[in-house]
Amino acid sequence: MEHRWNTRTPLELNVAVQYEKLGLITGRLRDLSLGGAFIEINAVELARHTPVDVLLPAPDGGDDYVSVPATVVRTEADGLAVQFTDFAPESIATLTSLMSEAGASRL
Repeated sequence: MEHRWNTRTPLELNVAVQYEKLGLITGRLRDLSLGGAFIEINAVELARHTPVDVLLPAPDGGDDYVSVPATVVRTEADGLAVQFTDFAPESIATLTSLMSEAGASRL
C-alpha cells in the first residue's frame, strides 16, 4: 500500500541522475510530483536511501538544468523512485512548471 502525499503527474522527459560514485546517469522521467519521481534507468541499481541529484530541464526552456537533491526510496527492474529532499524556490518552480506543462499537454 502506497502512502503518497502528492499526486504523480505522468510525464515523459529525458533527465539525468548525478550519483557521486557513478557520475551522471541518463534516464527518462515517467512521472513527477512535488514530492518525488519515477525515473526509468537501465542496468543501474542504486540502494534504498542513496542520495542523488536529479537534473531537470530549467523552466525557461533553455539548455540549463536545475539540480534537485533526492533520495532513492525504491528500485525496480526498469528504474527507481526518488523522494525529493530539498525544496529550494528554484526546485519548486521547476517541478511546478514541468507538471503544469504536462497537464496542459493532456487537455
